[in-house]
Amino acid sequence: MVYIPIMVPVDDLPLLAALDALLSERHVTRAARRLGITQSSMSHHLARLRLRFGDALLVRAGRAMALTPRAEAMAGPLREALDAVRRAVADADPFDPATTSRTFTLATPDLLAPALPDLLAAMNAAAPGAGLRALAQPVDAPAALASGACELLLGAAPASAPGVVLKRLGAIHWCVLARRGHPAFAGRLTVAAWERYPHVVVRSGNASPNRVARALEGAGVKRRVGVAVPGFLAAPWVVARTDMLFTAPRELVGEVVRALDLVMLDPPVALPAIPVAAMWHERVDGDAGHRWLRGVVVKALKARLAVGEG
Repeated sequence: MVYIPIMVPVDDLPLLAALDALLSERHVTRAARRLGITQSSMSHHLARLRLRFGDALLVRAGRAMALTPRAEAMAGPLREALDAVRRAVADADPFDPATTSRTFTLATPDLLAPALPDLLAAMNAAAPGAGLRALAQPVDAPAALASGACELLLGAAPASAPGVVLKRLGAIHWCVLARRGHPAFAGRLTVAAWERYPHVVVRSGNASPNRVARALEGAGVKRRVGVAVPGFLAAPWVVARTDMLFTAPRELVGEVVRALDLVMLDPPVALPAIPVAAMWHERVDGDAGHRWLRGVVVKALKARLAVGEG
């Protein structure tokens, strides 16, 4: 018999699987049983393979069948290639928080930095081997989520973006902090006292302080800047040792107020609340590990932000 060589298309996986079974079993009936097809179907596959490779592949050797040199050469690489395909399309290992060593990436504005200890405690309780990498809020949040630069993003709830899933968590409201015994805090904080004493302001690049500044400007109230600090966590320490005032997120500063013995009062003018949301890209919506992460984050943040409600 003369065989005309024809290449087997790499996307003809059923035919390649038949070839792998034939080369492994060296028997048409056993190969058919292995793939769950009839003996006649496997014989048909073998005939097609012989034509496509221009080689007998399997030949009679007494009562058994032997591989031709061409078949011997391709048997190992073919098995490795098909095993790689099977691994690629196999179901992922189930996610187990108790045993995972996965490191998650979370982007958050500096305003929410005081909430990180709560998130870490909740994560460590359920997943002691998991890690968390906290990033600054990206300039282009939808692009960062789409590219995988961050897995989950916290911040002021934006307008909807293509491919981005948004879960609203609550809102941040404002308070004013000062050291205990500060003369401006003898009673209700007045506009006059607000304007008389210098303020600590945060200049970290996010939009939150600008919302406060715009509200004050709209109310005709001036704020004298005593010092600008790079982050919200630094501001309470300045307040504790000076007569400066600091406008802070009420829901997030409870621990530092107690630790530094600060006083918390309402601002003398209405300041807009900031809605907070968790955001992620739809491409990770079904990922088991990501579902676990956002469940932990959403629960911890909603509980923290609920402190200021009512």
